[in-house]
Amino acid sequence: MTRQHRTGNRRLLAAAAAAATVAALTAGCTSGSKNDKNAAPVPSLSPSGTTAGASPSAAADPEAADKTEVQAAYTRYWDVLTAAYAKPDPDDPNLAKVATGSALVQIQQDLANLRKRGHVFSGQPQRSNSGITFKADTKLKTAVITDCLDVSHWKPVEKSGGTELPLPSTRLLRYVNTVTAEKWPTGWMVLEDKQEGKAC
Repeated sequence: MTRQHRTGNRRLLAAAAAAATVAALTAGCTSGSKNDKNAAPVPSLSPSGTTAGASPSAAADPEAADKTEVQAAYTRYWDVLTAAYAKPDPDDPNLAKVATGSALVQIQQDLANLRKRGHVFSGQPQRSNSGITFKADTKLKTAVITDCLDVSHWKPVEKSGGTELPLPSTRLLRYVNTVTAEKWPTGWMVLEDKQEGKAC
């Protein structure tokens, strides 16, 4: 496997282009506003926090609502990436709807390298132990999503024939992945997707 292929997939494989990444390190996100001492706890990633059946204090909690939006956007991000890497297609218009900046550039470079070599990714990554926090004092609301990314069933193969490509035996199959996203008028956009190099 060439250096370009290994580099192109470092973030998403363990070695993959990452893997961002949807963690035990940040499990237990805050469930409500720190300033509202009477607010009822709200599951940070559960859609129930914004349903009609939620308590008034939970439904009015802007942090809980944002966490629900972030989780939905992050799931959408990985759905788009998985579909793009299965082709692969660096010109997929859906990529620019979920990622921007360095994250989008890296993804497009990875996909271009895969297409040049006639490789695709088969299967899909698994995510667990997602945690969401928000940065303070930013111009636009910024979220940091940390999770454990499992790429053991998401593998590079030859597009023609489906032969699995050999990868280093020392590669991580489950690793901590950190994604930074920003809230735009059109929704949450991934700015950075980073493999932390730590097993999980």
